[in-house]
Amino acid sequence: MKKVIRDPLHGYIEFDELARAIIDTMEMQRLRRIRQLGFSYLVYPGANHTRFEHSLGTYHLMCLLLNRLEVPAAEEQELLVAALIHDVGHGPYSHVTEPLLKKYTGKGHEDIEAVLFPERAEHDEALRSDAFAPTIAEVVEEFRLDKIEVLGYIKGERAYFWTKRDLSRILNGEIDVDKMDYLVRDSYYTGVAYGVVDNTRLIHGLDFVKDELVITEKGILPAEYLLFSRFLMHPTVYNHHTGRIAQLMFTAALEALIGAKTEAHDFAAALRTMDDAEITIRLRNAEGYPQEILRRIEARRLFKRAVYTNLSDLDSGVVDALWDDQKVQELKEELSQRAGVDPRYVLLDVQKPKDEVLAESTAKVVVENEFRSLREVSSLVAMLSREFEKRYKIGVYTPDEYRAEVKKAAEDMLWP
Repeated sequence: MKKVIRDPLHGYIEFDELARAIIDTMEMQRLRRIRQLGFSYLVYPGANHTRFEHSLGTYHLMCLLLNRLEVPAAEEQELLVAALIHDVGHGPYSHVTEPLLKKYTGKGHEDIEAVLFPERAEHDEALRSDAFAPTIAEVVEEFRLDKIEVLGYIKGERAYFWTKRDLSRILNGEIDVDKMDYLVRDSYYTGVAYGVVDNTRLIHGLDFVKDELVITEKGILPAEYLLFSRFLMHPTVYNHHTGRIAQLMFTAALEALIGAKTEAHDFAAALRTMDDAEITIRLRNAEGYPQEILRRIEARRLFKRAVYTNLSDLDSGVVDALWDDQKVQELKEELSQRAGVDPRYVLLDVQKPKDEVLAESTAKVVVENEFRSLREVSSLVAMLSREFEKRYKIGVYTPDEYRAEVKKAAEDMLWP
């Protein structure tokens, strides 16, 4: 017997016995306490939605897409489980803690091997629990699902069955159900009017051609809407300077706390089992800098912008240096020294990762039996790809009392 959950975006979502069992696991329930958009609630008070409801929405869209593509039941179960659990590897405040997870553990939120294969966790107790709820690994084993397939779908990697259609990009690809849900959901809860994506039309515009998932001609227009929505959401929500400042402040406080631990790796790994409240309490109870920064965030006494400009406004040599983490650290230290400010109170924010491309623009489209990229068949997508490059910012943030000194030092260094 199926159960239903009411979602404000998708209406009633149906769940079968397998989905219900996955939802009731300890890892999925933790997502109820992980904010989807980190500190965006400091800008948009309604942005308090969680990774849990996003996971349910992604599952719903996966159901619609699989029904449309008529995927065999044997493959369908792994894909549906992957849609539900694709975000269980997130730490507190979602992407806010992702850089520290990668730095100290070498793993991102998609690397959930320890969740699916706890026996391989090398006795890392941080990834285990004595909770009353079952684990995802236990449920997957009970229903005899292929864990390697599930992991491959979450990472967007094709697994070992090379003879069948490539389903690996449905959840983590150029145009996927994950993006379809979060763009509309984030727009809805922030209250901005930019998440206009016709997911139903887009799903009907996806199909398999030569065993590859592609956009058909009738899917080009809704795909354009999706990219245009993402283009507007980035500067307005995802890269809003206030959210970025709070995120970097929190990261700096948490890194100071981790650095004070004798087993930094184990503490960082444990973040994958904590929720927003738990890590907040740990910082609140800490002493010195971590506690001070958290108090600033809680009181919304955030650092201010000393410099905030487009990367394209800088000399190419300066931009090249910003791709090197070591040079960025050296630049920050020199900037702090010139300004006469403690380096902990100067934050350097480079928004664009090195060599990043607009992945959605490379999605395959079939036009008159010919494979082409979306940016080749859509002048709008080609324009958006170029404009994305121009919108990335560099920011230098500091407490208001140091802003004048830091601004002068930053300008002298960024525009020599």
